[in-house]
Amino acid sequence: MTTARVVWAPMAICSCLVLLPACGGSGESTVEGGAGGGSGPSNRASPTRNHMADHATVVRVDAASGDVTAVVPVGPDPLLLAVASGRTWTLNLGDGTLSLVDPSSNEASTVHRGEVVGMTSDGRDLWVARERNVVSRLDGDTGRKEDSFVLGSKPLFALRDAGFLGVGPESVWLTVPQVGEPAEPHSLWQLDPETGQVLRRLPLGRDVLPPVVDDRYVWIIAMGERNVTRIDQRSAETADVPAGPLPLSLAVGDGSLWLGDESGEVWRIEPETLKVLATIEVEGRGRLRGTGFGGGLVWVTTETALLAIDPATDQVTLSVPLGNFEWDTGPIGIGYLDGSVWVSVE
Repeated sequence: MTTARVVWAPMAICSCLVLLPACGGSGESTVEGGAGGGSGPSNRASPTRNHMADHATVVRVDAASGDVTAVVPVGPDPLLLAVASGRTWTLNLGDGTLSLVDPSSNEASTVHRGEVVGMTSDGRDLWVARERNVVSRLDGDTGRKEDSFVLGSKPLFALRDAGFLGVGPESVWLTVPQVGEPAEPHSLWQLDPETGQVLRRLPLGRDVLPPVVDDRYVWIIAMGERNVTRIDQRSAETADVPAGPLPLSLAVGDGSLWLGDESGEVWRIEPETLKVLATIEVEGRGRLRGTGFGGGLVWVTTETALLAIDPATDQVTLSVPLGNFEWDTGPIGIGYLDGSVWVSVE
């Protein structure tokens, strides 16, 4: 799912489920059928819990039964997944394209908006970082460009080199690396969503993952420091978040922060006090990768499976095998829409 490039090692996707032509173009998307390669419709899977996924797909899972109801080919390395306007989207970091999955047909189309390097959703629209120094707002139903902001004249990001986005009530948050210097610290830019004006720049650590934003805070992992930071959106005050040895993914839901650690644990944290409320073991199913929240449950992807955790009990209540993948690949991005969990598989 997943959560999470630096030149980024594609390990995790930070999911918060409350979840391109050059700037100044016509605003029309270029759309092709058959996002798995442009050669045909998506693969419609018959419902079966044991159906195996494949690389470069989005898997649709019935949230109640755990049945896999569709396996949809998308573009290469679909490491980021978002839901917007009743559609499922992936950012395919193999080539910088977007894939739009229609849940009514379980078919995907490729949407070209230039080279896209980061993507998030505010529930209605998509926000993308693209073309080295542009942030755009796209219609979540079609991918049509609605607004674009050019952030200066210098390159700010590149494919697999940050440019990750989060959207809050009043701001867009963008991670900016030192391009060509992956070992150097990143920064977090606060943007006005109406004008694109840079309101604030905050220092971050190295190898950051996509920010997760709730009503008050921005949460972000810096893999280079194995650190998780909480940032107050109004005051910019920061605090260190308790974390295990290898924090990889984040989600917010049911009044808690959910932090997935590669070691096979999910930490439940109270957002205000930062007290650890529970530590939930999910080991034995491959390395933990993505974390999301939807339908009242916490969803976790590992290298082989999709898991559900019930916040009422802090227990794993559902395990859906999705396949056997090589190390550091497989299920990652997570989205929830109308009773289905959507999982991208790199």
